[in-house]
Amino acid sequence: MPLFVVDVNRTQLFGAPLPHIDATTLASYTSHIYEGCEYGCNYCDGWGRHLRPFNEQIRLMPDIAQAANAELATINRRAVIGLTGESDAYQPAEQQYHRTRSVLRVLAEYGQPTVIMTKSPHVVADIELLTQIQQQSLAMVMVTVLSHMADVQSKLEDKNVSTIERLDTVTRLKKAGIPVGVVIQPLIPYLNDTDYALTHLVDMIVAAGADFVHWDYVYTLNQRHRNRLYEALARIGTYPPSYMRALYQDGMTIDRAYQNERNNVLTHICDDAKLPVYPPYALFAQRLDPRNELELVILHQARRDMLQGRDTLATIGQSLATQIATGALPMQELHNYAHYMQIRPALQHLESTSS
Repeated sequence: MPLFVVDVNRTQLFGAPLPHIDATTLASYTSHIYEGCEYGCNYCDGWGRHLRPFNEQIRLMPDIAQAANAELATINRRAVIGLTGESDAYQPAEQQYHRTRSVLRVLAEYGQPTVIMTKSPHVVADIELLTQIQQQSLAMVMVTVLSHMADVQSKLEDKNVSTIERLDTVTRLKKAGIPVGVVIQPLIPYLNDTDYALTHLVDMIVAAGADFVHWDYVYTLNQRHRNRLYEALARIGTYPPSYMRALYQDGMTIDRAYQNERNNVLTHICDDAKLPVYPPYALFAQRLDPRNELELVILHQARRDMLQGRDTLATIGQSLATQIATGALPMQELHNYAHYMQIRPALQHLESTSS
């Protein structure tokens, strides 16, 4: 049982905007409602970022609704707030303290675009507030899953519900009219990233009704984090930690060639299943700041190019997105962009609102 304390030193909830929009979550601001996480998943970055156990203490921000209200008065009404920090907004503490619900009420009053990333089914308890936000701008939920294999999921995420229950959450959100995606994370070499495992999981995600999917790989931030992960993996059948060491070389990120190969395979699996890899433009069209929408469409095209090995096109897209983020609108370059037809609706919307 963790210790719950009020963190009187924390005075900001959303803080400064991100240097660049997060292409995965669409967020211009990212925040965690709770500091620390009761789930304490063995692979979580939090174990590497904190000296004490990540699930030992849960810190609560005082007067969180008032803080949200004060900060939102200075934030662009069409910029996305991401409740996507390393601590789950719907961890068990939410059932007692309702901090996330308090913030959602304020976000709903402002009609502020909001994206939540969670592995908890308790998010459905706030469908009414999410619907209120969605009617004014955008409310999107991203549900994280690890594996279709119950044994793997339970040993690495033993304090959370099964993948099947999480995908049921996806279905319930979708039926309520809330845009919803699934994030497969973390991908762990030779464990949940085989062709069979990915195909099976994508089929389940499609059946659940998800609007899109994304994925990310396990990171090993430092030796303490690596040791914890290796110990957890050693409990899963005969998984040798040497597999991880060979692909990470005691670094933070996975071997680039291996990542590119897996990205290409998973992209093809999603294409065959007709499941978008990033949030499609239709989900957020004319719901966000027009400049942010154009930047996001270009970023998604650039990420798609990167996933499929079109590095030159990916670099061009990243450059265009950066220029737009800094206030420029390079019309000639945009019209000459290889994906002009894909970005044209967002560009036309921006031009129409600027005239």
